[in-house]
Amino acid sequence: MTHVASREAVSRLSEAPGAWPLAWLRGASALVLSMTTLGTAMAGDTGPAPVPVPVDAVVLLTRIQQAAQKQNYVGTFVHQQGSQVQSSRVTHLTDRTGEHEKLELMDGRPREFIRHNDDVRCYVQDSHVVLIEKRARSDSFPALLTSDAVDLDKYYELSVEGSDRIAGRPARSVLLKARDDQRYGYRFWFDRDSYLLLKAQTIGEKGNTIEQVAFTDLVIGGAIDASRLKPSVGNTDGWRTETNRMIPVDLGQAGWSVPQPIPGFRKVMEVRRAFGGREDIGQMVFSDGLAAISIFIEPVAPHDGQEGFANRGPINVVTEHHGNFWLTIVGDAPAASIREMAKQVSFKSAP
Repeated sequence: MTHVASREAVSRLSEAPGAWPLAWLRGASALVLSMTTLGTAMAGDTGPAPVPVPVDAVVLLTRIQQAAQKQNYVGTFVHQQGSQVQSSRVTHLTDRTGEHEKLELMDGRPREFIRHNDDVRCYVQDSHVVLIEKRARSDSFPALLTSDAVDLDKYYELSVEGSDRIAGRPARSVLLKARDDQRYGYRFWFDRDSYLLLKAQTIGEKGNTIEQVAFTDLVIGGAIDASRLKPSVGNTDGWRTETNRMIPVDLGQAGWSVPQPIPGFRKVMEVRRAFGGREDIGQMVFSDGLAAISIFIEPVAPHDGQEGFANRGPINVVTEHHGNFWLTIVGDAPAASIREMAKQVSFKSAP
């Protein structure tokens, strides 16, 4: 795949922390649903009597999402897809100005991501490059939701599994089983006291684990010195700065639509992106709250590049011609779902 959209999408799968699919895009909505509880599910717990776990998926996952956004924590986590393993260290602080976060890749090319709310700077030390962009998704571990979670119960069945111990902390585990074959299932372990997500697995169509990410050490709460959130690189004089911009647009006005997306996946974002020297890459994002599918639209010569399919862990990518455009459909959903989504993309030129 030589065209920009495919290159950008696939490179982010392999290099960008937070691009790991437990979902894409925006965070959870305000909680308006009542809470049901299951007081006897944790009979195996030791120590203090456990607080009942919400058995409403929207309530529980929203609480886990809020824990990731509102608490202070420092920890190391490991992300695994097949035989590939990568460790990262996260430092997260919340103050009156919002979220501050430093994410350091501990393996491979040295990179650091410094974030204040949705403003992100990536320091690529070996290339002397600073990448500046707006965060497009708020599911970076230990967060997990990509969009409002109001319809999750329609497409996932939640069951409380029991107690465990992750990174030295008492944890609860829950399973979200997909109600159809158009999305993956998930298993989550969260801290018994704070509800911070400690471990997450993506479950494939055959019930196998195709991806997991988990803390190996973690400290929750307490004061964090702001100096710990600064980049390790003190002087970036002479470094190249690149800015990836996203401009909200209505791609329907340009003739693009998806008349029948996969059930449960609703459009949550439409933007015009600028990267790689290009200013005209359209992107539509569809999400069911946990999983997300992006459709990249790039105007190019009709025979520039090759159509094809790619896969890495739970992420599947379809690339195809559509007249004088390239379409790249990429998401954390089964291959059949990504291919079906590609079939639904429609273009009608202006009269």
